[in-house]
Amino acid sequence: MIERALKNVLRKHGIDRNVLTLMTMVEVDPEDEAFKNPRKRIGRTVTKEEAEKLTVEKGWVFKEEKKHKGGYRRVVPSPVPKHIMNREVIGRNAKQGTIIIAVGGGGIPVYVDEKGDIRPSDAVIDKDNASALLAVQIGADEFYVLTDVPFVYANFGEPDEKKLEFLNYKDTARYLEAGTFGEGSMAPKIRAAMRFIKEGGEKAIITESKKLQDKSYGTKITMNYKDEDMHKYDL
Repeated sequence: MIERALKNVLRKHGIDRNVLTLMTMVEVDPEDEAFKNPRKRIGRTVTKEEAEKLTVEKGWVFKEEKKHKGGYRRVVPSPVPKHIMNREVIGRNAKQGTIIIAVGGGGIPVYVDEKGDIRPSDAVIDKDNASALLAVQIGADEFYVLTDVPFVYANFGEPDEKKLEFLNYKDTARYLEAGTFGEGSMAPKIRAAMRFIKEGGEKAIITESKKLQDKSYGTKITMNYKDEDMHKYDL
């Protein structure tokens, strides 16, 4: 669907570019701590009785939903992605001008067993983290995370809300540790941006998709502040 929509947009603007969608396997560590404490909620909300039945039948793990009293949802591990399979192919085609759609939904989690065989892993990978890893492994200079707000804000929606236009790695980490960013919304995007910067990326930008053409929008995260960065934040 994304490829089809993108092709239509490119055609309307007279842009002749190839678009390629790849089902992407992403390697995880089968010993990742996430497998000991599954927390990623997936699937529909069910009753306690249904949850107990599915636990017996399929061995699934369920946790109670706070937003739906008496409801339960399945939880699965969300391990940290280690390697993007076929990253060389993705990188080579991207450098040749092809628009690549990859690691959709975080990619397909797999692990490599003691024989070297690739095996499926019953997990869900964070899509922002997988995207950051892909950007690192293909040698991207910049990593864009598109969301529904033009900037990252400290204490979003609160009376003391503050726009954060420029951040270095150290200040970003301090904000994250202080619980400034919502775990269900901005925090995973911040962690992905930090991973990209820490592992060699030059700049991560978090912004609204409609503001991409205007460079005055977007929170720019770099390892260190640059001379042109106008804002420094006292935490």
